[in-house]
Amino acid sequence: MLPNRQFYLPFLLLGILILSSCGEDGRGNPCESDFDQQSLFTNVADNIIIPGYEKLNQEFSNLRQAAILFEQMPGPTQLNSLREAFSNAYIQWQGVAQFGFGPAEEQMLRPYFNNFPLNAEEVEAKIQSGELTLSGPGAYDKGFPALDYLLFGLAETDEMIVDKLAGAQQPEYLDYFLAIVLDMEQRSLAVEQAWKQGGYREAFIDNTGTAAGTSLSLLINNLNEQYEFIKRDKVGIPSGVTTLGITFPEKVEAYYSGLSLRLAEEALNASEGLFLGRNVRTGANGPGLDDYLQAVNATKEGQNLSRLIEDQFEKALEAFGQIEPPLAGAISADNEAVVNAYNEITRQLVNIKTDMPSVLCVAITYVDNASDSD
Repeated sequence: MLPNRQFYLPFLLLGILILSSCGEDGRGNPCESDFDQQSLFTNVADNIIIPGYEKLNQEFSNLRQAAILFEQMPGPTQLNSLREAFSNAYIQWQGVAQFGFGPAEEQMLRPYFNNFPLNAEEVEAKIQSGELTLSGPGAYDKGFPALDYLLFGLAETDEMIVDKLAGAQQPEYLDYFLAIVLDMEQRSLAVEQAWKQGGYREAFIDNTGTAAGTSLSLLINNLNEQYEFIKRDKVGIPSGVTTLGITFPEKVEAYYSGLSLRLAEEALNASEGLFLGRNVRTGANGPGLDDYLQAVNATKEGQNLSRLIEDQFEKALEAFGQIEPPLAGAISADNEAVVNAYNEITRQLVNIKTDMPSVLCVAITYVDNASDSD
């Protein structure tokens, strides 16, 4: 008996439609692209991730040494040195924060380094009780935000901060500071060692393909997850865009030091750097996601998708440049400029979260934050 042709016909037509869509706009089938993925992964590992962690760990070493010097000779000069070392480390963290997979995920760097806004009351409660053991990854009482508070928000004047942070009557303030620094340094060193001596670099470079868990999928998903974090947590929530216009300037990253805008710019610049394959040592562009899109002739509405993404990164960075620091002050005084930056950041999302993964045959697998209304 012959098969029911009416039953099979719809499936035949669907198959033809899928095959034809893969060749749309002259792209061919990007899932079968001959682009050298290993050259991309080698560049990202050797010229972005590994040197990024090397630099971060040098900054952590400087921060630890500055803290020890402050402990030995507390004073305004040493406080300024400690603040500078803190700022340098926090800025450098932005360069590797988007690589939250593999060793970084195992060490839980994101939650241990940068859960904000800080719960200052919990920090004070821990110090007053003398219980200085670091809380779990879900708490908001450690990492860079806690150091930001201890260095800049502990009292009204620098002299009072020195007295309190180095006070012999209550050494727990400095003890907690040092405990946080040592924990962060150890976690970051473990990540660097895993990439360099633990075999993760080689595994990352060899992990080709487009399926979930491949290196391409990890890069695209983590790029997007960090990008949404920039949009939502660094800008959207404080500026009130995601909270019905109710502003929360106190919820910016690095609220006490006023580093918020610089950190947001550095994070966005790092996202652009990953896309372009930018060497963090030289600034030169190597194999990047932009080259992958070029290789598959990716277009959007007749325009080069890679160029559209690169141009939108620049527009977002330019919008940040129109904000007068500190970010918390700008939200209170000129929130229009902050909202404009948020809008420019948001315009990129469809490019990197929908269009790029689609043409490169990569699925977005991370879960969006429920508070993100966009």
